[in-house]
Amino acid sequence: MEPKKVPPVTNPAVDIGEVLAYLVGDSGLVQESMGGFRIKVFHTRGFPWDDVFKALLYRDFRVSVTRHKAEMFIEAQI
Repeated sequence: MEPKKVPPVTNPAVDIGEVLAYLVGDSGLVQESMGGFRIKVFHTRGFPWDDVFKALLYRDFRVSVTRHKAEMFIEAQI
């Protein structure tokens, strides 16, 4: 039987906006949007998808990926 995976320890005092900006770096743009975040993805191959999704989902954000013409966005709402 496989051991249950434990999520990484996250410090609730750390600002999630700063964490996202650090994770995304030059591969996207993080904007605050109506109490959540909208992240524009510049480089899909170099984008840290898993780290960004983990950071958002472990803090109970509802996450969706949308596309507008050729641009991709990650939208996260509480």
